[in-house]
Amino acid sequence: MKFLKTEGRKIAYITIGSFIGSIGIVWFLNPVGLYSGGISGISQLIVNIALKFFDFKLNLGMILFMLNVPILIFGFIKISRKFIYYSIYSVILQSIFLGLLPVNLIIEGDILANALVGAILLGVGNGMSLRVGGSSGGTDILFQYISFRTHITMGTLGMGLNIVIISIAGFLFEWPIAIYTIIRVILTNLVVDKVHTSYNYIKLEVITEKGIAVAKLLVEKTQHGVTVTTGTGAFSNNDKTILNTIISAYELNRVVSIIRDIDDEAFINVSTVKKVVGNFTKIIID
Repeated sequence: MKFLKTEGRKIAYITIGSFIGSIGIVWFLNPVGLYSGGISGISQLIVNIALKFFDFKLNLGMILFMLNVPILIFGFIKISRKFIYYSIYSVILQSIFLGLLPVNLIIEGDILANALVGAILLGVGNGMSLRVGGSSGGTDILFQYISFRTHITMGTLGMGLNIVIISIAGFLFEWPIAIYTIIRVILTNLVVDKVHTSYNYIKLEVITEKGIAVAKLLVEKTQHGVTVTTGTGAFSNNDKTILNTIISAYELNRVVSIIRDIDDEAFINVSTVKKVVGNFTKIIID
């Protein structure tokens, strides 16, 4: 029952996120010529080039799906099957939403307003999928893979690729559009990094009288190192073991449960960590 509830929550997040992101593209970014970035942005660029230079109209959803196929195969091999299953679901939803949502310019005569609203919707949508272990497909899969190995945030990686897309769009079409897209890109990446916090680092300090057993199980279950020190409780005057470890934010509930299974009276202090330098094992959300 708990498994079904968890999976249902993840699917709901991905469904809603895909819909929100698609609205951002179809109703705010695409009608004023702005680009969404990543594979979606590349798809928009292809569609606009075909229309302007060859007078040929392509389906945005179909182009998006075709570009995603090889990247999904890569992710299936290199990252996680469940991650790719969620991503495939998201890509299919996006392709449907982008193909079926009627083009409807909500805010007329204000490119900047469209850029801001579209950026927020796209950032929230992508961030929601990433938060529960999925992605919006495309470059999110590549960036997830690179981020795991370099510890560079998804937003920062997205910025680099989007600069290339924007430069091509500016050269082929209009530089004012490119400038507005830069604003959109910065805001979207900021929103993604705010919503997608699952892989942020957090530090746990555990004070327990069953330190060896807790430390052994944490290492076994999380694949993270644990530093063990000893101390004395000032109030109880009892010997205590102090454990310190770094984990990803999404692991917190599971790790606390592991600790409580051994010592339900353990004191657990949780604090945020800005950066980790050294050997830290990132594990994909399962």
